[in-house]
Amino acid sequence: MRGPSCKEQAVLVLALLFLLGAGGSHYSTTGRLPPYLKTVYIPTFENQTAEFYLPQMITDQLTNRFLSEANLTLGDADGADAVLIGKVRSYYEEAETFGRGAELEVSGRRVTIVLDVEFVDRVENKTLWQNRNFSRYVIYEPDKETEQQAARRVVDLLTDDLISAVLQQW
Repeated sequence: MRGPSCKEQAVLVLALLFLLGAGGSHYSTTGRLPPYLKTVYIPTFENQTAEFYLPQMITDQLTNRFLSEANLTLGDADGADAVLIGKVRSYYEEAETFGRGAELEVSGRRVTIVLDVEFVDRVENKTLWQNRNFSRYVIYEPDKETEQQAARRVVDLLTDDLISAVLQQW
């Protein structure tokens, strides 16, 4: 009795891989909020910096991400089940250096944004998540990227982290 040919073995392996892929589990880092939360209101973040464009940029991005990833619809100030309140507390743009003593060299510029954020369940009247010192930074090279482009990257990181932090509570 002969064993399976190379062609038959290949077909078996492909069939097995297909079955494993089709029956495999799906993993997601997206959590679920309490089921009674259906709407969210995200007012424009308060600005405590000189960077006038940041609050709207952050608010718009967070609104889009919350609506797409948290399965919530946009509510109004008075009727929403939840509210995400925030402040842009600080914005820093400074030289990023390395080395020792007199041999310090500038390796790029560092943009840091610090937020104060609170996610409130209005149905149960309680804070679900809060961080008064929520920050991220990026290092950029001024000859390759503008400061505002770097700030946009920081906002992307903040948004990713904030969505994950709020949703992973559930």
